[in-house]
Amino acid sequence: MQGIFQTIRWLCMGFAALVFLGQLAMVLMRYLLGVGFLEIQDGVNYAFAALVALSVAVAFDADKHVRVDVFRQTWSDWTNRTIDAAGDLLLALPVFCLMLWTAYPLVRSSWEILEGSPETGGLPGLFLVKTCLLILPALVVLFVLQRLIGVLRRPRS
Repeated sequence: MQGIFQTIRWLCMGFAALVFLGQLAMVLMRYLLGVGFLEIQDGVNYAFAALVALSVAVAFDADKHVRVDVFRQTWSDWTNRTIDAAGDLLLALPVFCLMLWTAYPLVRSSWEILEGSPETGGLPGLFLVKTCLLILPALVVLFVLQRLIGVLRRPRS
């Protein structure tokens, strides 16, 4: 499981580099050369969308998601693990399962027509970017289930 999240982490770093370099190239070409390329703009948009979607799973894996650390620092490890497990079970798991359930028809129809850019002359492959709408919740659900199983196996201390 760690290998999957490590791969996603590297993909996110690659997408971040693509967004930065692509945006820099677009700005330089537009203002210095007076030309623009729709393909580069679409590539930056696709990379940014994938980066945003996949970075949620990376944040969950690195335990860097939003929480109130002011309270956590005074509580015991067992209390923090219990609250995390309750949040996973009552919030994260239902929300990301619902996201997976509702995104599937959108992604399926996008793959059926091999959806491309809405712009005339834009890049094909928007269906690949929309697949991130399934990868994101699937990874988070897997991570939450793994963490819940780990909590059940850990002795109370």
